[in-house]
Amino acid sequence: MGKNLLRPVLASRLGRDLGLELWGADREIRELCGLDALTGHGLSFARDLRPGEDCAGTVFASEPPAGEALSVLRAEKPRLAFILAQHLLQAAPGFEEDDSPPQVHPSALVSPHAVVENGVTIGEGTRIGSLAVIKSGTRIGRHCDIRSGAVIGESGFGFERDEQNRPLRMIHMGRVLIGDHVEIGSLSTVCRGALGDTVLEDHVKIDDHCHVSHNCRIGRGAMLTACVEVSGSVRVGANSWLAPGCSLVQKISVGEDAFIGIGAAVTRSVPAKARVFGNPARPLPRLP
Repeated sequence: MGKNLLRPVLASRLGRDLGLELWGADREIRELCGLDALTGHGLSFARDLRPGEDCAGTVFASEPPAGEALSVLRAEKPRLAFILAQHLLQAAPGFEEDDSPPQVHPSALVSPHAVVENGVTIGEGTRIGSLAVIKSGTRIGRHCDIRSGAVIGESGFGFERDEQNRPLRMIHMGRVLIGDHVEIGSLSTVCRGALGDTVLEDHVKIDDHCHVSHNCRIGRGAMLTACVEVSGSVRVGANSWLAPGCSLVQKISVGEDAFIGIGAAVTRSVPAKARVFGNPARPLPRLP
């Protein structure tokens, strides 16, 4: 699903439909985006507006706008309001879809038993295995190997509880961007970004039964071995090694050339060249 609306919607109309007050100018909303990519016709959300916030556009927030460039739809739970708006806008006017046929390089080998949706690009020499599923919005580079049963570009696990305490799914609208010489093992999953993109840089190697969540960035040459789980918005540095069965909590970073031990539960960021083990993961003690 794209992030651009089929036709513009006024912020005031969206506010009325959701029962929210509009602070600031009434703007046309033409696209949904992350706060860091907000445009004058964009819609996003902010849990906390930083003092002096000078980006332009419309946001759901609980605070008044910091300047004339920003319009605010007042919501006590901005992320929930944004998700409600997604579902409302999906119903009408709807979002642009990329219905263009897949662009598959003539030298790529795609199993007849794979699913490749419209809006997918597959580069030179890439192999797509049997029963792999490549969802719309995925870009795969040159000489990659996507093995049997892998799923790339499905929505991630993102929810917010509504006023009745029911989990409401956030519609994931980003893409998966995969560089060159990347391998993704059998039955592994790589989720599309929520509003930005999930990125696997060149020469990333992912083993079987791994999971990479929405908005992650896996650095060049990083290696994820069997049953690794990487939660949302994690940054993994170049040439890092993630050993079997380790898990990384959301929004942390792993520095370049780091080593994460087998079964480690990583709950905080890991510096470059560090070696961490255990639950919770800690640096290996030095021998006396």
